[in-house]
Amino acid sequence: MKAWLIFLCLAPAVIANFSQEILVKSEPVVTELPFRDEKVAELPEDGNESSEDSEKGRPATSSVTDITEVNDSEKLSEVGRQKEEEYDKENITDWQVTTEITGEGDANVTTGDPFDQAEDSEEHVLERLNATEPSFPVWTTAGPATTLPSAKTTVDDLCLSTQCQARRDPWAACTGFSQEDEVTLSEALTEFAVEYYQKAIRQAKPHSNLVFSPISISTMLSNLLLGTCRETKDRLEKLLFYPEEFTCVHSALGSLSESKAFISANAAFFPPQLNLNKIFENLTNKFYHTKLKHLTNNSNQDVIDINVWVSQATNNKIKKLLDNLDPDVQMVLLNAVAFQSKWKTLFKPKNTKKENFFRPDLPPILVPMMTSKKYPVASFTDNSLKAKVARLQLNDDMSLVIILPRSLSQNLSEVEERLTAPILRSVLAKLQSTRFKPTLITLPKFKVDSSQDLMEIAAEMDYGIFLEADLCRISENEEVIVSSAQHRAILEINEDGVEAAAATSISLARVAHVLEVQQPFLFLVVDDHGTPAFMGRVHTPETP
Repeated sequence: MKAWLIFLCLAPAVIANFSQEILVKSEPVVTELPFRDEKVAELPEDGNESSEDSEKGRPATSSVTDITEVNDSEKLSEVGRQKEEEYDKENITDWQVTTEITGEGDANVTTGDPFDQAEDSEEHVLERLNATEPSFPVWTTAGPATTLPSAKTTVDDLCLSTQCQARRDPWAACTGFSQEDEVTLSEALTEFAVEYYQKAIRQAKPHSNLVFSPISISTMLSNLLLGTCRETKDRLEKLLFYPEEFTCVHSALGSLSESKAFISANAAFFPPQLNLNKIFENLTNKFYHTKLKHLTNNSNQDVIDINVWVSQATNNKIKKLLDNLDPDVQMVLLNAVAFQSKWKTLFKPKNTKKENFFRPDLPPILVPMMTSKKYPVASFTDNSLKAKVARLQLNDDMSLVIILPRSLSQNLSEVEERLTAPILRSVLAKLQSTRFKPTLITLPKFKVDSSQDLMEIAAEMDYGIFLEADLCRISENEEVIVSSAQHRAILEINEDGVEAAAATSISLARVAHVLEVQQPFLFLVVDDHGTPAFMGRVHTPETP
């Protein structure tokens, strides 16, 4: 049997929203491999562990299991035994895996098709989806947080495919999330954003709009990273520009979603019979709070259920993501990020007027232009990009950054060709130190909605990365491969905003600065660390 795994990322906002989809295919492993012989605590008489699970040494979801030692050297491959002996020479504390009694046991597993009515209301669908969420085991460590896990009970011990066994490089524990980790993640996201942008504009049609969310894509791929082994893990880390030994990457990504401007949600839809790796379940829940939900045997109903989740997670900004679903799909991973932030200083709707927007090689068009005579803007001309750069403040420590050619005769493509990650980091850093000054501004209202094929873009960044991906940490009994990946983003700019107290302290002297955004431009939504949440370009503003 062939199985498919789909990853979807979504994000809506008053300023922006997006969605992403990754489809993964899995094939069963023919070679039967032995399970570890683990010491399992004795269950009470009413425990829900099956005799089959007990014989195989796997804890049931409703059992209490304390794994402090594993003796499986006789069942490991020769390579595995050699690596285990090397690790045994070091004083390393074992991991402990604990599964709590939820009191629900197998009550979460329904019989028959729980989604018989294809036209159920959204509330009914959500109620039933929540009722069938599997419970997570709790994963804790014994000993000091700075110690590495023992080779005897690593994450990779649960990779049971032939390609995965004897692997000994689990995720090291994050010993404390720091400001340095924030800087490291910000730099990685900036590198990824610029690289992705350069690849995406090659796919895009000439003079087309573009928007994507580096945070959404990185979050989804980092969630996938938890299920990778060996070369795939290394290549995916390089694709995301994560430095070696960046053990706090997942904690750092999780902290970004704690901003008041962000609402982040993750889910995984899969059939009950798919045997997920328990540690993968635990990690994806720990770092990304992924909700596990069951697929049915009815692909039409699955499409409805997934679209309902998408609609709810994106505050109804994206009401329909999927039109159909392959019957062989075995898992759908979803990420949704809703972003909403208002202007710190209000654009008055009465001052919005239609004005010309000039496009090279195309006739000008009339678009609604938001205008203000004394709007606080931090701006300068960058010689490296040969472009004007401006920053407009949003609430929640966020900003809209505009990069546009210095003159109407200059093409945006010239700026795009000069754009590199070091230059962008330099520009964003300079904007942070540039004072806001009262500026005569004209900025078009616009809405950008675009989609990209992540498989094609990833192939340009690292050819073949998903062709033979080693994702053995996701499933204990099937070899999983990525077969499709999609990303969708929507960003909307209008007059909505709140005038903050800080804005009143700005001197409103005679206006000496002008910012006229009346030609194609590049934009970013960034936080005060310069971390890009959204990035794109506008060639033709479309009315929201």
